[in-house]
Amino acid sequence: MVTPESFFHVAIKTTDMDRDVAFYRDRLDGEVIDRAEGTGDRADDLTYAALSVADKRVYLFGTAPYEAAGLTDGLPPGFLHFGYVVADVDAAAADLAADGIPFVMEPTDFGPLRVAFFRSPGGVRIELIETSGG
Repeated sequence: MVTPESFFHVAIKTTDMDRDVAFYRDRLDGEVIDRAEGTGDRADDLTYAALSVADKRVYLFGTAPYEAAGLTDGLPPGFLHFGYVVADVDAAAADLAADGIPFVMEPTDFGPLRVAFFRSPGGVRIELIETSGG
């Protein structure tokens, strides 16, 4: 069994970054905590915005990181995934894989994070996140 330490974020793909940033900022009192304009051609060169909404983060992407990395086909706008912090991504992934849970992306390093993506039985993408502090 995997026991997440915390629910960290929800990720959404948008076709209009400015519109959606304004919505979360102006209608849900969100605070923009990070934003970048990239090409969307690589997972480390994306157009995105990170907002703090209530006690969680909302990430808006023009292209999902795993989409830009070529790990999945093009995804439609809307919900992308939930992200949960775990103490050890590799151990959590091994537990889930042993139960036959299908992975979209095996554990990999992504900047200061170690991440993995899997699908729930209903097809929802879920990200496991391990910070550099473990």
